[in-house]
Amino acid sequence: MTQPVGTPVTHISQQWANSRTTPDGTARILEARGPYPDGSYEYRVAAARDFSRQPGPDNPMDRETWWSSLAARPAA
Repeated sequence: MTQPVGTPVTHISQQWANSRTTPDGTARILEARGPYPDGSYEYRVAAARDFSRQPGPDNPMDRETWWSSLAARPAA
C-alpha cells in the first residue's frame, strides 16, 4: 500500500535516522507512482540537500529525488 502525499519519511540507508533523531523525517512525499508488478511504488520526495545529515536551516529539504517504497519508511 502506498503512503499518502505529505507523509514524512526516512530512507533505509539513513541508519542514523529514527523517530527520536528525525521525528519529522528526512524527506516528504510529493507524488506516488505505481503499483509496479512487484507491488512497490515510486515516491517523488523533497529531501534534505545533504543525505547524511539531519534536515534543518543549514540543510533544507529542497532537493527533489525519487525513492522506492521499498527503501522509504514513515518517519514516526
